[in-house]
Amino acid sequence: MKVNWLYFFIFFIVFALVGYGREYFFLSYNHLLYIKYYKHGELNPDAILLYFYNKDYTTLYYLKYLFTIISIGFFLLLSVLAVKFIFNGKKIIKWTINSYLILLTLAGLSMLYGYFVKNRLQDDEYTLSRWLVGIAQSPLIVIVLVASYKLIQTQEKSSES
Repeated sequence: MKVNWLYFFIFFIVFALVGYGREYFFLSYNHLLYIKYYKHGELNPDAILLYFYNKDYTTLYYLKYLFTIISIGFFLLLSVLAVKFIFNGKKIIKWTINSYLILLTLAGLSMLYGYFVKNRLQDDEYTLSRWLVGIAQSPLIVIVLVASYKLIQTQEKSSES
């Protein structure tokens, strides 16, 4: 496996733009949720959210889960494409997918524990789950894989011999 630095640079820019867009959307969306919940605040029409201004708080609240899942899926797809083009190896694609599965499983287990054992979703379990989901909505997995490239390469060479 050899690193393709051109693709690395391209995906660096793509992740930065997608991350900015995701952050902008969710900050605007959370602001809209705040206004709907507390029934006060400055309501500046944001073009990206015009469709949602007439929705009630409960609908917006549950739609946020859908948007989070879409965001995770998009970052997973982007991460898989990034490691595919940067490294051009099948094992590292599996590592990327497995990393996402581990993160999301741990986040889900944390939420389930909080819900079924503590009967609430506002304690440390929720914080942990949000943190793990935040990692899944970032380029952090790709960054770790790129940073550990030499270790992965060494491990593959030792398994071949």
